[in-house]
Amino acid sequence: MKRKYTRKFIIIFALTLLYSAFNIGLLAFINSYILSLENADYKILLFFIALLVGFFLSTYVVRYIVASINNSIVYELRVRFVMRVINSKMIFDEKKPKILASLSKDISSISNGFMRLSDALQGAILLFLSFFYFAYLSKELSLFVIVWFCLIGVFVYFLIDKARKNYTLSRQSDDMLYKDYEDLLGGFKELRINQKRSNHFLEQFFQNANLQKTSNTNAEIYGSLSGNFINVMMLGGIGIVMYLCLAMGVSDFKTATTVCLSMMFLRAPFMMMIASIPSILVAKISLDKIKELNLISFDEKSFSQVANAMKWQKIELKNISFAYDDKFVLKDVNLEIKKGEILFLVGENGSGKSTLFLLLCGLLRPSSGEILVDDKVLDESMIKDFQNSVSVVFSDFYLMGEILEKDDEVFEFWLNTLKMQDKVSLICQNDKAKFSSLNLSLGQRKRLALLQALLEKKDFLMLDEFAADQDPEFRNYFYNQILPLLKKRGVSVFAISHDDRYFEVADKVYKIQNGKVSKI
Repeated sequence: MKRKYTRKFIIIFALTLLYSAFNIGLLAFINSYILSLENADYKILLFFIALLVGFFLSTYVVRYIVASINNSIVYELRVRFVMRVINSKMIFDEKKPKILASLSKDISSISNGFMRLSDALQGAILLFLSFFYFAYLSKELSLFVIVWFCLIGVFVYFLIDKARKNYTLSRQSDDMLYKDYEDLLGGFKELRINQKRSNHFLEQFFQNANLQKTSNTNAEIYGSLSGNFINVMMLGGIGIVMYLCLAMGVSDFKTATTVCLSMMFLRAPFMMMIASIPSILVAKISLDKIKELNLISFDEKSFSQVANAMKWQKIELKNISFAYDDKFVLKDVNLEIKKGEILFLVGENGSGKSTLFLLLCGLLRPSSGEILVDDKVLDESMIKDFQNSVSVVFSDFYLMGEILEKDDEVFEFWLNTLKMQDKVSLICQNDKAKFSSLNLSLGQRKRLALLQALLEKKDFLMLDEFAADQDPEFRNYFYNQILPLLKKRGVSVFAISHDDRYFEVADKVYKIQNGKVSKI
């Protein structure tokens, strides 16, 4: 991937070099022919117009190619980032605001940085080639111009560094603000009815928002000051060049005019180069932020492979242990699930039920021990096929709303079985099917999540506290009617449950306590 980016940057560099050489050639033509005119020469005028037309067309071609390359790089970065997120085993809540900030802010910043990188490169190359042209015209004047530009560069670097530090502070506040947004939407009801908590939230939000406002303001002021400084210094340089030539006889008037015209011509690309630096710095900060997320590397081969649903007869967990931050949550867990069985897992809050659940569906990998599928170790080569045989309804489920497996007969059957026929229907539009409404109670939305899982027609169904949000009547119906129906259809069910009155429905019941599992 780095080699591909390197080739693209070489193309950008080569095109920018040709474009800059065209600029210098145009200045040389003005100096050699137009400033030496003693009478009207229409051939020179026509040739100059042809050069301008050629310059305009070459500018368009270069900008088109560079913009295409830049946007393709940005597209690849955006796609690779999303692929890295979706390829992660598990994303915990504390990382979600940072990922949201990267998706919404960092990708845009990197996009803008790549766009401005070609502007900075163009300005730098044009400036570098112009110094050689100045040396060709006058060594004395070229020495002054080079020193003058270096002085400008030193002071502007100081201003840009100040801007960079403030942009870094601003980006740090983004993570905090996205956490505030998540708290605002996720905890809206709690904030709305608790004035003390609401005031505390607003105080924290105002502090974070003010930090970003101050940082952005300072960064923009330093950036603007650098642009104004360049503007003043370029005009001052032109005045000093004319003074050196006219008052001190350093060079002739024709050479002074050419140098002054060149400096005026360089003013725009030099300012463009300097103005690009903050965007490039912000892009660098954003790249560092994405790197800090420690997302799994993007593997093109893994996404090109088609996962097939694995057929199995038995799943075994052998001596499974798992630790968060070196603190063991599960210790030497052993259990077995056979095809067509209903298995319940019970335990107190924090006992490790959800962790075991995530391990079994492949979102976490054990610290030690093995998961065996039909006596074969479930490794990375098998995990996608295994996951493709599993349907899951998490306790903190997210309802997508769109139906991927459209089968009207099966849909109507499970819609009626789950007693949702009077609540939702299927809407088909542009070859896509989705639920008519998601504005339902938590228990009803959880039934829709189960409906989506059942429409996938998988052999293994995993449920995390599914019945906890159901009313007593439906809960009884779920355990005594729906689960036996699934068993009859050959679907294996692994369910986390606290409903001990329905344990007789299960073929096996396991209890987890202090990270250890025992069969009841």
